[in-house]
Amino acid sequence: MNINLIISLACLILFSSAHAQISDSLILNSKSFKNLYKINDSIFRSEQPSKKGFKELELAGIETIISFRRLRNDSTKARGTDLELIHLPLQTKKIKESDIIMALKAIHEAPKPLLIHCWHGSDRTGVVVAAFRMVVENWSKEKAIAEFRQKEYGYHEKWYPHLIGLLENLDTIAIKQELGLE
Repeated sequence: MNINLIISLACLILFSSAHAQISDSLILNSKSFKNLYKINDSIFRSEQPSKKGFKELELAGIETIISFRRLRNDSTKARGTDLELIHLPLQTKKIKESDIIMALKAIHEAPKPLLIHCWHGSDRTGVVVAAFRMVVENWSKEKAIAEFRQKEYGYHEKWYPHLIGLLENLDTIAIKQELGLE
């Protein structure tokens, strides 16, 4: 791992008032975020960052922001930063496997470290993280779904129960092949 990335990630943790572990993710408590997690050494997840949040992320060394918000992009709030912004609008009620593939391709190809987010950082972001865990990190479906359902992440299962079925039926082998991971 390069020294700049280590310093940048240490900076992000220093900006945090506290941090703890849930599952395999590190919770980063920040004045600018309520739902910020480190998924691995190069991927973070959160709710919609504020202007201050975007600046904090840039200072911490994040290079790319991928937003799954349907009707809004990050260009206004991220103004004045050099962050690469990728907008992949997803409608939570209509997410399908092709949307997951599109998101995983963007994550795979984007400069890292990166942050993925939607409005709350719960449903769209959560289903993509769970799919990432299965396809890229080779987690079992059961383990990825269990993490997705952890209350700390805020998944709205009563509103979007179909997301569990999507994950249960995800063709991880075909997606790995499509991403060039097999």
